[in-house]
Amino acid sequence: SRTKKRSERACAGCGKHATADELVRVVHDPSSGEIGIDLAGSGFGRGAHFHPSPDCVKRALRGGLARVFKAKVTADEAAIARDLVRAADRRIEGLLSGARRAGQLALGGDVVAAALKEEKAKLIVVARDASAAARLPEVERAVAAGRAIAFGDKERLGVMMSGSSEGAVKEVAVIAVLHPGVAAAIERTYRMSGPFRGPADTSGSAAWSSSEVR
Repeated sequence: SRTKKRSERACAGCGKHATADELVRVVHDPSSGEIGIDLAGSGFGRGAHFHPSPDCVKRALRGGLARVFKAKVTADEAAIARDLVRAADRRIEGLLSGARRAGQLALGGDVVAAALKEEKAKLIVVARDASAAARLPEVERAVAAGRAIAFGDKERLGVMMSGSSEGAVKEVAVIAVLHPGVAAAIERTYRMSGPFRGPADTSGSAAWSSSEVR
């Protein structure tokens, strides 16, 4: 029980306690008063935490963060929301790129469908402009089960999977993450940024959507 208590943090907005995995960590630059998002939990210095909800961000900015850091905080809700989505996108891209290098991804509709049938796929990533891939029966079942996220567009995923932005880029519509730890990290990161995302991701592409996608 002591270990569990040590892993919990107080939200700078509502004051309620939760595990570190359920909260967004931020760090403070004392010279400027600016706030930096630290989703990986690796930033140096004292950190503060808040629930990934606009309401808790608003409350934290009203004084909660200043009390935690014992210093002036220069930030606004829009900037934090924007920075949180960008930080989440960078972390998801990094996780996907690392999984690609380790051979822990399946790419393309047929291969992803096979991975789902064989129960090897832990998470499905579908490009937001890949409505056809989202309608594959196996992918639809993954969406309904809450095991899929809509992220980026086909060209963006293609660049990530090729490791280069030069020359012709093969588009990638759907990816299966095979490694459970990587899948869990992507899900957690996406969930943190979810309340702050608009109808399209940072690529600006029109998004397919489903109420079941988490």
